[in-house]
Amino acid sequence: MFTNPYEAPDKLATGGHITKEINSVTVLFDDIHYSLSSGHLNGGFHHTLAVRNQQLTYQIETEKDLPGGSVSNYLAREFEHIDTPVHFSTALLTSADMIYHAYAKIEERDTIVETIVTAGYDKTAHRAGTGYCYEEKNGVFTTPGTINILIFTNKALTDSAMVKAIMTITEAKTAAIQDWRIESVRRHPFINEDIPDAITQEHFTSATGTSTDGIILTIDTNGDILTDAGSFSLFGDTLAKAVYVGVQRALQNGTDLISTNSD
Repeated sequence: MFTNPYEAPDKLATGGHITKEINSVTVLFDDIHYSLSSGHLNGGFHHTLAVRNQQLTYQIETEKDLPGGSVSNYLAREFEHIDTPVHFSTALLTSADMIYHAYAKIEERDTIVETIVTAGYDKTAHRAGTGYCYEEKNGVFTTPGTINILIFTNKALTDSAMVKAIMTITEAKTAAIQDWRIESVRRHPFINEDIPDAITQEHFTSATGTSTDGIILTIDTNGDILTDAGSFSLFGDTLAKAVYVGVQRALQNGTDLISTNSD
């Protein structure tokens, strides 16, 4: 039986109550926060009282097969089930099991960054720019097997700094999976794999992420306002470390899952 060594606590150090269920991890706030989300439900910049990582437990061909007929409607229904205001909520979707999520907290001086990560990559690990599998048209949907990252901090960021933070988060995620030696999958019939205008002749095969990764960055609007989240800044470095550790812990949980199932 799997025991999660990196299970998220019931409450974040940065503020927020964590509800862990079989198919989801939800963070609820006592007051309105501000998020930048890649999720289908209230994606982009949005005021939030709740953020969520939701597991999709079955295969679908198009998003019309989901309850509500779309990803956003499906996620909205999940929030309604826990009596949370949908207009102040945002969420990510994944096929990864929630029991294997991983929590990390990094502190530097008075800066705190916390992450909750799920990592399903065996079917979708991919090196960016090395081909595509489908063209989005008429609701065609690729079931996510993804690295989803929820990030929380006690600092406030300008909008531009939040966008910069997404770059730092992505760089840290890529560093974590490349140090884990994850290769881009070859099980799909990729289209247009070549990069004809590339200057380098040698192309590596290590994955840079999965094809369906998601991020929700949530800040405390009452915190100190920062304008830079690049990796040379104290905040950016703390952010990168929290993401790196969280992603590798989630990858480790996935490795332990395989070991547990093979016993």
